[in-house]
Amino acid sequence: MQMMNLLKANELKNIKLIAGANGIDRDTKLIGMIEAPDIESYLFAGQLLVTTGYHYYQNIDRLTELIKKMSAVGCAGLGIKANRYFKKIPNEIIQLANSLNFPLLLTPAKESLSQTVSSLIKVVIKSDVLRLSRAIQQNQQLSQLALNNTKYNIFLDQCAIYLKHDIVLLDSHFRVRFTNQAIYDQREKISIDLRNTAQGSYLSLNKETTVNCGDRRLRIIPLMVMYSENKSFIGIFDLEKLTSMQQLQLQQVQNIISLMNSRTDVRKEDASHQLNDFFNNVLTGRISIDLTDQHLDKLNINLQENCYCAICGLQPATNGVLLFLNQVEQIRHLSDWFIDEYNIRATSFVSQQQLVLIISDSQNPEHFLSALALFLKKMFGNRYLLKIGLSHAKLPVNQLPSLYHEAKKAYTLAEQSNNVIQQFRPKEVSELLQLIPKNEANSFVIEILGPLLQIKNKQEMDDLLVTLKLYLYNHQQINLVAQQLFIHRNTVVYRLKKAADILQLNYKDPEVAQRLLVALLLL
Repeated sequence: MQMMNLLKANELKNIKLIAGANGIDRDTKLIGMIEAPDIESYLFAGQLLVTTGYHYYQNIDRLTELIKKMSAVGCAGLGIKANRYFKKIPNEIIQLANSLNFPLLLTPAKESLSQTVSSLIKVVIKSDVLRLSRAIQQNQQLSQLALNNTKYNIFLDQCAIYLKHDIVLLDSHFRVRFTNQAIYDQREKISIDLRNTAQGSYLSLNKETTVNCGDRRLRIIPLMVMYSENKSFIGIFDLEKLTSMQQLQLQQVQNIISLMNSRTDVRKEDASHQLNDFFNNVLTGRISIDLTDQHLDKLNINLQENCYCAICGLQPATNGVLLFLNQVEQIRHLSDWFIDEYNIRATSFVSQQQLVLIISDSQNPEHFLSALALFLKKMFGNRYLLKIGLSHAKLPVNQLPSLYHEAKKAYTLAEQSNNVIQQFRPKEVSELLQLIPKNEANSFVIEILGPLLQIKNKQEMDDLLVTLKLYLYNHQQINLVAQQLFIHRNTVVYRLKKAADILQLNYKDPEVAQRLLVALLLL
């Protein structure tokens, strides 16, 4: 109970405030009587003490020290019985109380000290009962609003009435999600001010802090959340000093908004699991293209737009470091936070204990993934190594299985290297041809080029093979072949005619030309 309200009680009308009027907002929690001179050892915040003055009227210095200590501890005030030992309170004591904004009271001379204490206790208890009853009623009203799925802005309106201060609900980006009606139009400005003045990471803010927001002070309080990556905060404007009632009200507001947020988190998590199931069915081909297109349209993913695919996972940095099942969800929550913070056009889901990212080709995938990797490394520390595989192709989302296949191969290469990010590299034609079994390749070469390979003059055979290969490779441009071999055009024509006669083939036939080029590459 604040001192100002205590002194307004009819039962205490004979108690006079004689100094420290600027401190009457101090909270009074307990009434006590000074019976021994060593009371200084037993002081605590909210304590209102009364005394006859017996221990101090002959030692003003002791009274001075008592008032200083009571003020420093946060006591509510000191009452001295009038006309008992002190016929008049010394001016230096009054000046001291005024300078410290410490309430100094004069209790009735015609009333015993025990009667005064009893009256004070009754008023405080009565006030506490009323406040507790009001707090219970308010808690019931707020709880009912939460149970009725009341919108946040309506709920915050009621909170602002109880607390008598404007209130905002912030997300993990320090962006205002909801406010009470009085400051509804200031949402964007408050968000900008907070994000410009905030220092450090919002995700690491775990305790109350007070910051400047425009020309006001905002007390920011973290809320309890299911997932640390989904932090939320309430902000109370101009709440510098809390009464015990406001502390109780504030705790009620924190608890109920935390409950409302947890309910929202559960819904989001359920939606995330559904998204995982959907995309995993797409990857395995268990869902039709029509349904795929329909669902992607709901996700605001442009079906005509090309995209990349990336796979992210963790490895232990050293032996003895364990991986946990929930770490992939941590990666996802953190990645989603990063995507939202920087407005990246990307969608995430989990498959086979790895995070999969669908990245719009309007983004630079290497730049985005490099920045994301630095962020995740900062969040996970040095105990784990992050590995990322990126597809080379960019295709429409309905061809996700092909993109995922490339990203998976790239991720495997990243695991086997020191690179954090590995992009899939398509095989060259020569690499693909090496995958053909050797006996089949030899049979094909002999079938197509056999007569040329039987020429006894090795130099002549090599000249014909090289000329033929360059001719086909350069789309049958004879002049270009001549330039590359540093020979006359007629020599090229002669060699091509001789090779055609030996092989008995027509180069102008596209299928023949294709088979010839493959055979030459295999050779």
